[in-house]
Amino acid sequence: MVTTTKMKEWYLRYPLEDPMHKTALCEIKDEKDFLPENSSVFQPVTARVAAALSMSAADEKLLKENLRALGFGNIVTLAYGEGDRDKIGMCIASRVKGEQLQIAVVLRGTCGEEWYSNFEIGYSAEHSGFARAADFAELRLADYVFTRAICIQPRFFITGYSRGGAVANILAKRLCDRYGLDFVSAYTFAAPSTTISRRTNRYSSIFNIVRGEDFFTRVPLESWGYTKYGKTISLSDHGDMIANYRKLTGEDYIGFTRQRLVDNFLCAMQGLAPNVHAYYHRRRQVGERQLSMYEFLTCVADMLSQHMDDAVADVFFSAMFSDYAELISFLSSGADLAEIVSSAAAVPRCSVADSHSPAAYMASLELFLPQ
Repeated sequence: MVTTTKMKEWYLRYPLEDPMHKTALCEIKDEKDFLPENSSVFQPVTARVAAALSMSAADEKLLKENLRALGFGNIVTLAYGEGDRDKIGMCIASRVKGEQLQIAVVLRGTCGEEWYSNFEIGYSAEHSGFARAADFAELRLADYVFTRAICIQPRFFITGYSRGGAVANILAKRLCDRYGLDFVSAYTFAAPSTTISRRTNRYSSIFNIVRGEDFFTRVPLESWGYTKYGKTISLSDHGDMIANYRKLTGEDYIGFTRQRLVDNFLCAMQGLAPNVHAYYHRRRQVGERQLSMYEFLTCVADMLSQHMDDAVADVFFSAMFSDYAELISFLSSGADLAEIVSSAAAVPRCSVADSHSPAAYMASLELFLPQ
């Protein structure tokens, strides 16, 4: 949706929840040429546009409308089905500004089978599930560039939220390696960690916007060596986010309000699995079976991808009396476990989900960015 005025304001619509019964408008008070001349300098208007695009990516039609409002055409969407664990829903679009071809890549958050990929950390330098999705995105982007950027050096704008943010982080790193930092601007939101590389700071045109109260942005664990490419910017401790959340959604915020709660849980998680090998191989008794943390989280993926059955439900209830009791208590905080297990919703509302939600990020972002 676009509304043009003499003051050069326009609006991008984004959903506040999943399923998308509520949407909101992101007001942009600047030129439509939102990409900064220096991609290594954080720009508030770029962050606002990236946030609205990345969070509208869950709705293919809405995302296309937002891109058209910004003057993009040649819009292509890929893998927007129910979700394939080795792929990712993505949208590619382009526009010409002066003599420059600008290509936008927006990567969707987790859908369906992609939940299993989120827990596939692997033993390589990059999170294996996110890296495979980045392989898919990179190949599709290469096809797009080959047919539309003949003899032209394109400039890339990459964004994504949650899983989309993690894949955007890896894809942007690869584009920086190929084309140079000056030709890549990347803004990710709520992205999990992606790599154990020690050369992440050199990717100065990648900005990762996170909330310290958001558990998803802090796994895989830093103590396991994981981080993100580029610069990480925290939205925590900037004004009254709870009041802003209520103003935005009309509902009370049930997410975490203190980063310390997440810190404490991550310490407990480190005790259960001190490294990636233990994550896959250190098994603990859960009811009548023994499960590693990876196997337990695969059951979480069963629930989130709506593959819940009696055996998976039994794992959740048995976990309440196992070494994973603190993990299940944290993940279900703010909601009733029986309701979560029986819910038909892909992501039941609870403290972890609220802390990670688009509404929480937009409420925090508006307090962080200058008006």
